[in-house]
Amino acid sequence: MEDKRKNNGGHKTNGGRHTKADELKVNTLFVEGLKRLYNKDTDDENKISFVVALLETQRGQIFIAEHLFGKPKETVETTLSVSNFDVKDLFKIDSIKPQV
Repeated sequence: MEDKRKNNGGHKTNGGRHTKADELKVNTLFVEGLKRLYNKDTDDENKISFVVALLETQRGQIFIAEHLFGKPKETVETTLSVSNFDVKDLFKIDSIKPQV
């Protein structure tokens, strides 16, 4: 449903998921980097070495936990006391004098 405004959604340039070839290229680059960093025999050993190194930091532990178990839903608690709430205070109705 269009409401005659410009730029109100629709197709975005470069939007959406990357192609499978792009994802494989990025994965290959990371695997090659891990090979150079850890010098292990197989790709899986390099990945395990990376995960072990990541688990040595608290932020790494949080990152892995969020990916394994899902990121917990963030809630924001607000405290608002409405016991002494008066609309007149908000708009100051009593202080406005009608003009004649």
